[in-house]
Amino acid sequence: MIGKILTRLFALFGMTLTCVACYGIPEAEFNPEFTASGRVVDSEGQPIEGIRASMGGNNEMNTSTNGRFYVYGNVPRVHLDDVDGEANGGAFESVTIELGESVAELGDITLTRIDGEVEENEDQVTE
Repeated sequence: MIGKILTRLFALFGMTLTCVACYGIPEAEFNPEFTASGRVVDSEGQPIEGIRASMGGNNEMNTSTNGRFYVYGNVPRVHLDDVDGEANGGAFESVTIELGESVAELGDITLTRIDGEVEENEDQVTE
């Protein structure tokens, strides 16, 4: 009886190892290649809450009350989008920032209201 149980357990374990060996483990979900953080501010240097920061895939967050964000992903660019419209200081331009390294502290990123001229940081590209 115990022999049959052990035989079935070893067979199940062997099939599991075979599946992992053939198909691998999806490491992209667990080991992002890029991380970025920063603070989103307006042209007067005031933090902007409610800006969506994303880096491809399912990873996205809205900036906090102090304008801070932290995102990670497998693409070397950060998208900043105003998702709340006129709330939190007005509507702001969307911005895409190309990353030059795998871990980036972007510092202050200035967004401008849609009715104003866009101010660009050194690495910023507007959409």
